[in-house]
Amino acid sequence: MRYVSWTIMALLLVGLAVLPRNIIAATAPASIDIARDLPAALQSCYAGHGTCVLSLGGRTVHLAHGILINPLRVTLQDGRIDASDLPAGDAAITVSTDSETTPDYGTFVHYIKGIRLIGNENVDGIVFNSVHHNNILAAAMTLESMSISGFRRAITFANHSYGFGLSHIQIFNNKVGIYTVNGAEDAGERMTFVDVGVFNNQLGIDDEGGFEMDWLGGHWDYNSKTAILSALVEFDGHIETGPSDQPVIELRALPNMVAAQLFMTPGSFVMVNGYNGKPTADAWISSHSEYNIVQFPFNTWGVTGKMGVMQGPGKVIGSAIGTFIPH
Repeated sequence: MRYVSWTIMALLLVGLAVLPRNIIAATAPASIDIARDLPAALQSCYAGHGTCVLSLGGRTVHLAHGILINPLRVTLQDGRIDASDLPAGDAAITVSTDSETTPDYGTFVHYIKGIRLIGNENVDGIVFNSVHHNNILAAAMTLESMSISGFRRAITFANHSYGFGLSHIQIFNNKVGIYTVNGAEDAGERMTFVDVGVFNNQLGIDDEGGFEMDWLGGHWDYNSKTAILSALVEFDGHIETGPSDQPVIELRALPNMVAAQLFMTPGSFVMVNGYNGKPTADAWISSHSEYNIVQFPFNTWGVTGKMGVMQGPGKVIGSAIGTFIPH
């Protein structure tokens, strides 16, 4: 029996010896202190032929310049990234496949997880953008269990960002929480947000590009303006604001695209805290097109205005039980 065990062990060692190099290399560069020099660790990873898992081990990285994450090569996790000293106009993290030449759908294997990212109001947080013209190489990777605060724009979706998701993310105290680029190439197809909070930003969501969005268990709370929406949005969750002298959600209609339509699940809740029967704005939501639609959940509080719910030609529809009546 002992002889058999050693035989099996020998076979395992032989098997490991012939594994592809990219599997063996799927660890952090051994000679670099990742938290002290994250850019050098990334450069070392890209100089090789495999993939890298870069763990900060709960430590803080201070960035002097933005970093580039290739979603086909790198997983980044477990720490704090301080981008508050970045120069104006820079981005803390750019997710891009521009360095790749072979089409590959594998960007969804890697992720950024367990990172607290902080910045300053003149720089961007995470920008998903590739400038190549390959529709398979997406500027996409999963974000999970993160907080992003203090930026001009916390998250920007640009060229080749489509069809991926964020989960368990807190986006707060930014000028803009989520921003999409107008005219982005090969972008905007069904972005998914699970347990994502967008709160205490000057503008929660600024969808200039017409990105389809699905929200599950989301909350949009106490942004100075909640959202500018330009495409189809399904929302399950909680929206809460204070009284405002302007509509807090704006529905747009971009040329040659489906007009913005916001469909909220019956069990969602929308609340204007401090409403007390005295609306301050003419309407709670504004529209640009007769094709703009908002569908409300079963229950709301204070979702009205001095002149009604909707400002503009858009339609207001209620839940499955009948016509929406503000109360």
